[in-house]
Amino acid sequence: MKIIITSDGEWMNSKFCPHFEECKYIILYDTKTKEYSSMKSPAYQTKDKNKLISFLKAIFMKNIITGKDIDDKYFKIYIPQKKEATIEEVLIEFLESLNI
Repeated sequence: MKIIITSDGEWMNSKFCPHFEECKYIILYDTKTKEYSSMKSPAYQTKDKNKLISFLKAIFMKNIITGKDIDDKYFKIYIPQKKEATIEEVLIEFLESLNI
């Protein structure tokens, strides 16, 4: 499974960003290979939620860890309990909730 996580930085020890359209980076994590990559969010400059939604649909990403529901039934959204956490911490929380 591939997961998108909203982030303030480009590393696993970066701070999780609970604001979907305001995140500076998005992290892509692959649960199969346990590898990740990051990129600057296409919506960071404009804060345009629809721009980020369109981008994620175009690359066929459905699983997102972010701080709020984005009101689009295409996605499976996970909202972490702990908002003041690192990317690694929210990812572990998500995987534990799935028993992976």
